[in-house]
Amino acid sequence: MSNQAGAVPVGHKTSGGAEAAHYYRRLLELLGSNAPLSSFEQLASGAKSVVWEEGYSEAIGDSIATAIRLRENFELKRKREVELSALYDTARDLSALRDTDQILQAIVQRARQLVGSDIAYLSAADEEHGDFYVRTTEGVISQDFGRIRVPRNIGVCGSVARTRRPFYSSNYSADRNFDHDTGIDRAISGEGIISILGIPLELEAYVMGVLFVGDRYVRSYTPQERSVLSSLGTFAALAIENARLLEEAQRALFLAKDANTALRAKADDIEQAAVAHEQLTELIARGGTLDDLVNRVSNLLKGQVGVIDESRNVISGEVSGSLTDEELARAVRESDRLGRSVALPAEDGSTTAVAAVMGGSTRWGALVLTRSRPLSPSETRTLERSAIVTGIVLLSLDRIAQIAHRNVVDTVSALLRGTSDPFSPESARRLPPGISLTWPVTVMLVELVTITSAQASSALRSTLAGRDTIFAEFNGDLAIVTNASEPERLARRISEKLEEAFGQKFTIVISGLISAVDKVPAEYEALGRCIGLIHGLEQRGRIAFEKSFSVYALLFQNKGDDTIASFLRTSVGALIEQDEKRKSQLAITLLAYLDTGRSVQKAAEMLGIHVNTMRQRLDAIAQINPDWSDPSKSLEVHIALRLHILRQTT
Repeated sequence: MSNQAGAVPVGHKTSGGAEAAHYYRRLLELLGSNAPLSSFEQLASGAKSVVWEEGYSEAIGDSIATAIRLRENFELKRKREVELSALYDTARDLSALRDTDQILQAIVQRARQLVGSDIAYLSAADEEHGDFYVRTTEGVISQDFGRIRVPRNIGVCGSVARTRRPFYSSNYSADRNFDHDTGIDRAISGEGIISILGIPLELEAYVMGVLFVGDRYVRSYTPQERSVLSSLGTFAALAIENARLLEEAQRALFLAKDANTALRAKADDIEQAAVAHEQLTELIARGGTLDDLVNRVSNLLKGQVGVIDESRNVISGEVSGSLTDEELARAVRESDRLGRSVALPAEDGSTTAVAAVMGGSTRWGALVLTRSRPLSPSETRTLERSAIVTGIVLLSLDRIAQIAHRNVVDTVSALLRGTSDPFSPESARRLPPGISLTWPVTVMLVELVTITSAQASSALRSTLAGRDTIFAEFNGDLAIVTNASEPERLARRISEKLEEAFGQKFTIVISGLISAVDKVPAEYEALGRCIGLIHGLEQRGRIAFEKSFSVYALLFQNKGDDTIASFLRTSVGALIEQDEKRKSQLAITLLAYLDTGRSVQKAAEMLGIHVNTMRQRLDAIAQINPDWSDPSKSLEVHIALRLHILRQTT
């Protein structure tokens, strides 16, 4: 089949079904062959040139847009899988190397591959001279480049060493965010480097070197690329330290035979740490879960192990209750500041060690170990390495969760737009595991005014965690789709959670049961109109069923918030003012009279008053608002009174 949809002459009416089938077949072919995005854009351009029958143009356009989004999601997922696989391979390779020079060369080669840069090099710290020097390069052309020495307060290298954070510049020569040196700038310029990224090689709060990647064109480095290189840098620092320690042990064995026993113990200690490191690397290489990691660390260190999140909630394993929440929070902050684990001895002789868990530059929580005796130096290193691996696992799980969230967002969007049935067997497979929705459904809109959808989602995650509910931001509101049998009860729980988290009430509008996808867009529009009516009634923060407001919402659609107030003033303003001034009940009396078909007897019974009292009130109403009984005004007055009652209802 041709790559382009055939153009149709202007003014020619195509046979919509046949032409649409052609485009749908082509879309499936492009998706099946993982065609580049340009092929989809070419198909979209061809579709725009066709004069479609009514209804086909929008459907074709939405389908092509969905296909493009699917292709982009597939490419993003593939890229992330490649990066994680490369990171795991690197960790395994580094754990097998023992020669420092081989390790450094492997590091710069893999760094260059991971981000697709023109060059990569590693600057090592020189404690004797107090500066950094280029030790290993990859892709470098100039011989002078390898002789660069950088003071600790100069250039990108100095910024990375000082802050212990990644730093990059998209235009090195023009960047004034760091101090320049003429000799260094000349060497950088001679190599043709324009963009540069530096990653600290850090161990125990000490920066032993800086890993660089550079490009000979203007580019930025994404948070994903910086995060992957940061993880590589962490493993690299550990591998370098392991190699250094092993080399020191070997030299010591030859230089000090008298210390053979102590050296053997140190070598065994290091070997145990290396074995632990290899086991952890193997665990993440095969895609082990967080529970697998906790069990492995518990077996390695012979203690009780748990992982907590930033709110100190246990997300895997078990955490001893000997520490208060404040003590635990303080220990996590201290571990993050030091870049080391923090040991907290207890009165009973046991020790709890806390190691902050980092994923790139983000803190995810902490790894907590409790056991009956203190940790040795090698066991402390094993715990800290385990915290690093925990960060990688959590980062991977977070990426999977982001993909699942994107699928839910697409499902909610497709449902509210009515473009496809997201609960069909094929579409339902894109929903997260454990989620199962069927027709009919109820849709709720939560109006988000002062908070973001991410804040609302975080506060409601546990409330909306059932298998029968999905939710996502849509057009600025939080849209909730559910099979809950009691939607009003769910809405009240949502309202309570949001008020507890943010100290204010939020408007929530509930639809009736919706039986099919083609009815959803109209129901969504009706929910939006209902929110607009609630604004006009000055009832923000209310929970309401759309059907209770539908008639009035249609009347005041696309009107300003002050339209209803103006309508009430014009129609029954005098009665409302009289009630407020005299504490009378003329407005509700007239509403009861109109609701009962102008029956004095029935209205009196409804209000629980005497018939004569009813007549007296009607006489008073006629004096204040003589136009209410005019047939041309009666309906307007009746609607105004109902809106007045709705506005007073909480």
